Amino acid sequence: MTGVIPQMPSGRPGGGSQVLLNRLTRVFNEGVMGLFALVAFATAIGPMVFDVSTNVERTLTVLEWVLVGAFATEFFVEGTAAQDRAAWIRSPWRIVDALTILGPVVALLPWVSDLASGSLMLRMLRVGRAVAFGTRAGSVAVRKQLEPSQTKRATTPTVSFISAEGDLHVVASDWDSFLDWTREPGASWFHVSNLDRDHFHELARAAGVSDQDLERVLAEDGHARLREDTNYTTLVLQIPTVAADGFPQVHRDRLLAVITDRWLCTATTGSFDLQKSVSLHRTVLPECPFPARIVCALLSVARERNLFIAQRFDDEARRLESLDGGAVFLRETFRLRREISTAALDLWHVKKIIRALADGKAKIRGADLKDEKYLDELMAETESLYETVDKNREELKTLIELHINFKSFQMNTFLKLLAIVTFLGLIPSVAGGLLGMNVAGNPWPVTLGQVTFVVVMGMATALYVFAVKGWLK
Repeated sequence: MTGVIPQMPSGRPGGGSQVLLNRLTRVFNEGVMGLFALVAFATAIGPMVFDVSTNVERTLTVLEWVLVGAFATEFFVEGTAAQDRAAWIRSPWRIVDALTILGPVVALLPWVSDLASGSLMLRMLRVGRAVAFGTRAGSVAVRKQLEPSQTKRATTPTVSFISAEGDLHVVASDWDSFLDWTREPGASWFHVSNLDRDHFHELARAAGVSDQDLERVLAEDGHARLREDTNYTTLVLQIPTVAADGFPQVHRDRLLAVITDRWLCTATTGSFDLQKSVSLHRTVLPECPFPARIVCALLSVARERNLFIAQRFDDEARRLESLDGGAVFLRETFRLRREISTAALDLWHVKKIIRALADGKAKIRGADLKDEKYLDELMAETESLYETVDKNREELKTLIELHINFKSFQMNTFLKLLAIVTFLGLIPSVAGGLLGMNVAGNPWPVTLGQVTFVVVMGMATALYVFAVKGWLK
């Protein structure tokens, strides 16, 4: 079977400038800015607690200007890189950012400082900018928990449809037209993307799917499944998307397909052109009823997107193999292994559906696809892809275990060296404990040179025994 692998959306529009913005966002993270805020807090409140010279106070002022510049840069980068800029601006944390930047700027203006010099106003200005910096530093932990929830997916559905007659030509539509179509559905395929839960329920009611069935689809583990009911068949798939560069973190959107004897409708939580991806397969799809043909194409699209992800996983694994190890290596490898394990599980469920259709154990509204060569080839390709992903997971596990074993070997070597040094140090410690601090004047005829000789010989003998036993290797 020949298929075209669609270009995966990277989620990073804007080319090199967007990549630079993303890198700057990772540099100016909450941890770094919180540390800067603490340093700025100390520079603002320090002159009020300690007596500092004019030169030191001038240096602290310059440092505060540098830190305020860093806060302003972080504000600009975060705003430029925000996916939903309106929601980002409306966030209450922007007030904290404004106090952090504008408050110190006002306090640091030369004419303001000169006007308030030596007065109570200067102290109040210092307290004000210290509070601003302290607020920014104290908001780090809370901001990490609440900031991601600020950006929400848009709730305006995107609708298109394909007629059962013709060559799978995509026609744009709207939500009201889709609802009208559900009242008297024709032989066609309506696709709705960018749906929230409310629109999912509205779609389910319009398509005749009960709320209980829809909740079961949305609330379960989310892996691919094919369910046959009396009036319709439901297909659930995970449509993965991965960035074209950087760490291959996968974002998965849920796809729900409601299939009848003559028509079908699909809905996704994400916004991407599913029907265009399906239309790329129009020349190789099997000759079977229209709904069954579209289901085959959906399964093929899911496999191809997982194929692109598997390639990104492999590239990232090769990069990790070149690292020397350490905390970064372990963190990235464990993170990658988690992504690979999730992808392998999703792919296993897709493979299970394709096998059931290819073996004739499952049908699409009565259409038996057991003898379709298209499904046999798709099943072979999906199983091969699953084996590749599973193999990558095992190889990554082996790489992690090798690194851990190597670190354990290094630790054992260090502990062995530490044990030898400790034993050697025990000999002079015992001698010193028995003889006391001074040798002269004791009731036994022992000189300091004799004690030193005995200690050195004891340590040399111990080293010799360790060398003979091979413990120094």
